[in-house]
Amino acid sequence: MTAVRMRALEGPPLVRWLCAETAFVWVSVTVAGVSGALGEHPTTWFFPMCLVLPVVLHFALRGLFAVRLDDAGITVVRPWSRRRAAWAEVGGIRFTPLPVEEDDIAWWAVTMTVGASRTLPLATIKDSDDPAFDTLLRHGRLFRPFADRGLGVLDAPDGSREHEYFERAVGAAGGRSPAGR
Repeated sequence: MTAVRMRALEGPPLVRWLCAETAFVWVSVTVAGVSGALGEHPTTWFFPMCLVLPVVLHFALRGLFAVRLDDAGITVVRPWSRRRAAWAEVGGIRFTPLPVEEDDIAWWAVTMTVGASRTLPLATIKDSDDPAFDTLLRHGRLFRPFADRGLGVLDAPDGSREHEYFERAVGAAGGRSPAGR
């Protein structure tokens, strides 16, 4: 198997990331404005820096939200940590509903179960009746190594939306789900 690396900054985590960047800009500009009103004149580089720095950080750090799959196992990368699990430890994938609703569309947090109780985050998926093909393909690239090893969706009944999405995504990536074997 060739190594697969995917960005995993999407859905609600992406929205929270962008909200944090926006809050940083607002706070920075407010501090500059207040210090200007108090007689401290912010230099001309301060305002552009407040607007450019979050954009630079966004593109610099978004690659650090990733999932890497290779023959040895899976690595979940975040800017603050890196967690690795060998394939022998992985039990399967779990879809958990998120308490976020957007236009009556539910979101799932997709995690993999490692050992008896540890879970590692993989992706956030919008529960849609007709997901875009590029979205299915991206998630299929993530799910296919699990399906190729006979690992599937845990704690979801056969025929559920979770199983259906998993099978469609794996099919979009050119694989066959464990249920289809």
